[in-house]
Amino acid sequence: MFILTDEVIESTISSTSGLIVATVAEKTNLSVKDVSERFLDSKTFALLRNKDTGYYWDSIAELIDMFTAELKLT
Repeated sequence: MFILTDEVIESTISSTSGLIVATVAEKTNLSVKDVSERFLDSKTFALLRNKDTGYYWDSIAELIDMFTAELKLT
């Protein structure tokens, strides 16, 4: 039986963050370092790392779209 523990959530957040950064860097031709810095300061990451929101379990494509839209505003 799968149990959603803090360890599983933290691992999911970490993996999802890495995938978002890598995908957005590839799509935008920005460096991984630049995208990573922007992502860590983003509203998208704040929502993702907040365990109460459940974003860690949402669609990664939606999170990528959310972050990409956020990048265009800054």
